[in-house]
Amino acid sequence: MMDEDKLIKELNQKVYDEAGAHNEEVRDSMLVATTYLAVGSRILRTVLDERNYKMFMDNIAEENVEPLKKPLLH
Repeated sequence: MMDEDKLIKELNQKVYDEAGAHNEEVRDSMLVATTYLAVGSRILRTVLDERNYKMFMDNIAEENVEPLKKPLLH
């Protein structure tokens, strides 16, 4: 489990870093965020059945997400 936690943290950091770089390139945080959200949603839709996908998306809609420490708005 510890290796999986480490892998998740490393992957999250890599994706955050890439998102920051994309944001610096296009200077549009909404475009970057919605693109990542669309890609993630499509991956989840591919690996989850209809019921579990809906439950996951409903959970995301209800989740209280903390903002990034460094805002990427331009």
